[in-house]
Amino acid sequence: MYENKDQSYYFLSVRDDLIRLIPQTFKECNVLEIGCGNGATLNKLKQLGIAKTTTGVELFSSKDNYYSTIDHFFLENIENILFSDDMQNSFDIIILGDVIEHLVDPWSTLQKIVQLLSPTGRLIASIPNIRYYTTLQSIVWKGDFHYEEAGILDQTHLRFFCKKNIIELFTSAGLNIESLTSAFDQETIKSKKYWLNKITLGIFHDFFVYQYLIVTTKKG
Repeated sequence: MYENKDQSYYFLSVRDDLIRLIPQTFKECNVLEIGCGNGATLNKLKQLGIAKTTTGVELFSSKDNYYSTIDHFFLENIENILFSDDMQNSFDIIILGDVIEHLVDPWSTLQKIVQLLSPTGRLIASIPNIRYYTTLQSIVWKGDFHYEEAGILDQTHLRFFCKKNIIELFTSAGLNIESLTSAFDQETIKSKKYWLNKITLGIFHDFFVYQYLIVTTKKG
């Protein structure tokens, strides 16, 4: 399935949405990005002075890349990597942008990754919401769980999560949730979805969230 996808699927532009979630006090940090694509986000974090050293893990290599700017690069499957003892508790920032849903065992893999996070660090991730209204419309009303080339029902997604499951996943891995938001929460253009959610006092909020953005800290 993966080999049939266009490279643009894996090597998207800089994840500014995730960068904005990093506390402004974080400077000169040791940063790890799982699923770093072509390295564009790590490269920008260095340019911004947020990252001092960068480590990237990616399953597929890109011809047009920023790998030369990454201090440590692993072209491997995160589920198979055995990190050395000196990497434990060493990262101030760990980023997982749309990675969790592709894992065979996100529970044990996340527990392994958490061991790399420093006691005062932040683990930041984005995860699609299976409860999004168009997905439910297809499944509930049309009776069609149809896999697609991209999106929530991407054919390479192995796991699916609602908000409740996301919370359970991260807390069971030894993390405290600092914030759980979405692009829908940050909309500046007042869409029909925004007003429907407003007048119904947030009853339909979770149905309008395409993707959740989560910031977590390590439990003491």
